[in-house]
Amino acid sequence: MNYQLEELIPIVADLAQRYTGCDSTSISYEKAQSFMGAVLYCLDEYAQCGSVQLVDQRISVKQQYQIGMELVQKKAEDVRHIFQNLSATFTDYGVWCLYDTVQKEIPKFLQWYDVRYCPQDTIVTLTYPILTDNHGLCGVDAVYQYICGIQLEQQFLQKFDTLYIQSVLKQYQTDYKYMAENICSVVLTNTIGHAIVGKRLEKQGFVPEEYEQITTVLKPYSLDALEQIIKNLIIDLLAQGYPEQLPLQEYLCQEAGNIAARIEIGIGHQQLDKLFVW
Repeated sequence: MNYQLEELIPIVADLAQRYTGCDSTSISYEKAQSFMGAVLYCLDEYAQCGSVQLVDQRISVKQQYQIGMELVQKKAEDVRHIFQNLSATFTDYGVWCLYDTVQKEIPKFLQWYDVRYCPQDTIVTLTYPILTDNHGLCGVDAVYQYICGIQLEQQFLQKFDTLYIQSVLKQYQTDYKYMAENICSVVLTNTIGHAIVGKRLEKQGFVPEEYEQITTVLKPYSLDALEQIIKNLIIDLLAQGYPEQLPLQEYLCQEAGNIAARIEIGIGHQQLDKLFVW
């Protein structure tokens, strides 16, 4: 939506008066800019809410802002609720980056996030990478998408034995506790290798003949076709142990393109043992 400056200034002024105790003339130019960012963030939240009934351009900009701020508050509460549920069963598998981001940074966000005066500030650094690209997001939008991704990853990984996951990670990177990669992708890729050769997970480790089999099966396909094969394998995998998990399917399938590209490179350089490790 496009807003006129004269529509925004009164909202920013009200925000400044709340912040300073009615002495809005005492705020700095930088603080005024920050308040304008806060107003625009809430207005954008209103515009993006996706509810035809809620998004009504006939209501005033001030009303839109107020509804948007309430939506931001609701999303922050959702983050808190998801984090509380996640913490009960969360496992970091010995990966420090995952532990620090989820167990230290998310609580810091929940403690310091300012819905009214600075909702656009993400506050924390989300170092551990998830499979969804959230680089264009900030504030609670970024943290909400992030923690939803972590929640889905935990759902996927918790179907596996912890020792199996740690074995896969150790084969992938000896000092895996220092990894700054997505561990869900590593485990998923290894699982796909098992599916391609028709090998159960409990029969761990790949032999040269199996790498040759994977090469023979996949080499003829283009990258796009290979990506679709990976997606189909992910869907089949989830159908076996994750009933009614469409969000998880959509989340993991985002990684299909990256896995396909790594497999193509692995075949070309005869380094499939770097991908299918255990």
